[in-house]
Amino acid sequence: METYSEEQVDQILRYALAKRTNGQSLTKQQIYEIASDMGISEADFLTSVQEWQSTQVVRQEHGEFDKYKKKSFQSNLLKYAIVNSFLVALNFFTAGKIGWAIYPLLFWGLAVALDAWVTYQTESEEYQKQFQKWQQKQKRDRLTAQITGKLTNSLEEWLK
Repeated sequence: METYSEEQVDQILRYALAKRTNGQSLTKQQIYEIASDMGISEADFLTSVQEWQSTQVVRQEHGEFDKYKKKSFQSNLLKYAIVNSFLVALNFFTAGKIGWAIYPLLFWGLAVALDAWVTYQTESEEYQKQFQKWQQKQKRDRLTAQITGKLTNSLEEWLK
């Protein structure tokens, strides 16, 4: 008797489901019916839906954080290029060679390289720490915006 790993079962069922639906979207009820045919209880199905929804939120936040990190890195890289081009040009025109300008070029370049590593190495511990800090900042910003909005509305109502 042939056996399959969990991953293989998942892939096979995905293929079968794709053929069954012909690229059409399914309703929650249709998905439940498929799960029911497979012997999955309603409680397990609903729990799975909730877990999937929470992972979607986290996945979306990771996407937003990745965009933020890449934009920040590109900004830092542009600053590095502009400032160090100016320093190298200044050093070259004043001394006729590149001397002291090599030091900020190398040391700042090392910092930019480390920033690139953290930006594009999404499985690192440092990346996770930065993501958690970013999440907390986003929550604080949303809370601050809500409080400010409520205070503004209250003040506007009071002044009328």
